Amino acid sequence: VGHLLTSLWPGGIEQFVLSLATGLPKDGFQTRIYSWMGDDPWAEEFRSRGIPVFATHGPNRLRSPLDAFRLTKAWLQLAAQLKRDRIDILHTHDFFPALVGRTASRMAGVPARVTTLHNLYEWWPKWAFAANRLLAGQTTAITCVSESVRQFMLQHEGLAPERYTTILNGVDEDRFRPNMDARAEIRRELDIKDGEILIGSVGSITTRKAQWILAKAVAPLIASGIPVQVRIWGANGSNPQHAEQELMALVGQLGIGDRFRLLPPRRDIERVYNAMDIHCMTSVAEGLSLASVEAMMCGVVPVYSDIGPFREVVDATTGFLFKSEDPADLERTLRVALSRESLAGIALAARSAAVVRFGQTRMVAEYAKIYASCIK
Repeated sequence: VGHLLTSLWPGGIEQFVLSLATGLPKDGFQTRIYSWMGDDPWAEEFRSRGIPVFATHGPNRLRSPLDAFRLTKAWLQLAAQLKRDRIDILHTHDFFPALVGRTASRMAGVPARVTTLHNLYEWWPKWAFAANRLLAGQTTAITCVSESVRQFMLQHEGLAPERYTTILNGVDEDRFRPNMDARAEIRRELDIKDGEILIGSVGSITTRKAQWILAKAVAPLIASGIPVQVRIWGANGSNPQHAEQELMALVGQLGIGDRFRLLPPRRDIERVYNAMDIHCMTSVAEGLSLASVEAMMCGVVPVYSDIGPFREVVDATTGFLFKSEDPADLERTLRVALSRESLAGIALAARSAAVVRFGQTRMVAEYAKIYASCIK
């Protein structure tokens, strides 16, 4: 199985692919990774586990004749490498890899193609959906990481419903679990004092993640004397939707810079979740966020925006939802959550529900079944 991604930086799709690559039975599957834009630092995460990585250094936008030349060169390199590697199934992720990967794999004689849709692609132009419809005839299986994504694509692509299969994202239930020792150590490291409430968030600092909503919501809480601390672990990387400067300018205007801080991503993120009292995600678009499930598996109370994918993750017994893009409703929701005498019951229910529905073992088994059906 070959996986083609836009690039390799520490994001949800890369973690998704790493989970599949390491979780599949070694006696039945081999995995190779193809990075369209380049051999990024996170490639070592795969290589350290014995998974080869090949980079084409192609562009993901066409701004000039030079970009067209680079794209053609990278496309030919990819097709040649797929043929050399004798790939049976090419699994592509997101639009541009799916576009170049499905066509290059046909040229290379790859028998089967799987593409996974990871988000509600509201920003795609109409021609992107048209291209996907055209390429569907060359695609053996199309999977969606949530039912919300499936319904979105049904409306926008117009393929027959049976062409889409929903396979909920999965998280390692053994790695992400409650850990009181980690909680104490990380809170000491962050200088979070006894009695202070840590609202954390994990995700890239982008317009889609919309962390400005959290800043506007917590400012009144802080002003009213509630001992709230906010820490966001995330990075922009090369994401064109980066929003760090705008976010920190807003934090400065609100006068909460001593309580609201951005921190770089960490490899021990499971320990970071354990330090939180609340995990808050303000996203305006998601597919099915791994971070949303990881935190719940660590026994952290979720407070998420009420977009479709989060409604699949959280219900009234396992956490809280607030009206998307509404800081005032997030403020109200946080006050409701913090007024509870104990959040332990909700945290326990969140952990139990996440393990049952979003376990990594279940996800890997479902993809293994898809792969097996592709090569019969």
